[in-house]
Amino acid sequence: MVFKQFSTWAAFIVLLTTAASAADIVMPAETPAAAAGCESIANPKCTIELKTGIKMAYLETGPKDGKTVILLHGLTDTSRSWSTTMEAMHASDPTLHIFALDQRGHGASSMPTGATCPTTPKSCFALPLFAADVIAFMNEKAIDKATIAGHSMGSVIAQEVALQRPERVERIILIATTNKGKDNPVLRDYVLNEPVLGSWKKALDAKGITSPEAVWNATPRDADPKADEWVAKNWTVDNFADQTFIGGITPETSVTKMGTWIGATEALLDVDNTEHLKQLVTPTLVLWGSQDSIFYFAPDQTGMLAALRTSKAPFVWKQYGKVALPASGVQDGDLGHNLQWEVPKEVAADILSFMSTGQPTMDQTSATLAADGPKYTIAAGKALLITGN
Repeated sequence: MVFKQFSTWAAFIVLLTTAASAADIVMPAETPAAAAGCESIANPKCTIELKTGIKMAYLETGPKDGKTVILLHGLTDTSRSWSTTMEAMHASDPTLHIFALDQRGHGASSMPTGATCPTTPKSCFALPLFAADVIAFMNEKAIDKATIAGHSMGSVIAQEVALQRPERVERIILIATTNKGKDNPVLRDYVLNEPVLGSWKKALDAKGITSPEAVWNATPRDADPKADEWVAKNWTVDNFADQTFIGGITPETSVTKMGTWIGATEALLDVDNTEHLKQLVTPTLVLWGSQDSIFYFAPDQTGMLAALRTSKAPFVWKQYGKVALPASGVQDGDLGHNLQWEVPKEVAADILSFMSTGQPTMDQTSATLAADGPKYTIAAGKALLITGN
């Protein structure tokens, strides 16, 4: 997600500290029959009941005996966030078995049902619980090992899965990631305090939607009939992505329940993964856009690189874009936070290259914004890479 209103050195979505073990009884997988044709976001999604209590919706494409890739979206996104990259990956390598998940409380997946969820939402959205859902999904699908790619919040969930269950993870790809979200002022002030617990919560109060259960199940649209406008202007805005594609994301975000907005944001504000990453052993690729207006080069990428250097994992960090974020803190002239929205084919190529060679492509991808739309430049062999371990 892109949040348009900040210029602080801060991170936005993600991070966890301690790992709760993911209970996983590997079953010979009598899975529910998948709905036909769930390989496209235009068709109904498949669903499956997990041992964690979540009914998970997902997209699926490729042969069941292929190498598995699992794609994890960011805060208030859905599997749609990965759909174009998923299509590009499948087109380039149709032997892969690729899943894009709607994570708990997002998209068509169910909300958590714990008794404490409405009163303490973050207790049901702790990052280890998201990770447990991924392991439970793999168990139900009889997937022994997978490559996991995550964007923003999803990137930290990918970290958590790899840290908790390294024997189940081939490699991780982290797009727009960071090592620390604890006490983040953007999450606290520009997401949680306003609008979530500010104008939206006040509007719900005025409508008599005040009980924890009622607020948990309400949506931004229940609070504000113009919520879609706010989301489009401040949350899903991305001038370098296909605008028809963005148009499909905005209404899904606007009906994400308040329990998810509150719980996942509060959980992210508790997270500091710096020490935890010392235990990482899984090969890791980080992709970062030079105009990421949420996870800056400093402290987010510098912090992530420092944490990776303390790990046991071989890693590659790759920059997209060439132009730095302006002082305004608003992305205006090159690629940024949502790389898998902006340049899905190039992201797909880097994921596939990393899976097969341990390195992304050496191509540098950048963009400019012209009067008639974005213009993209691919410079062969010019990529900026940082490697370690």
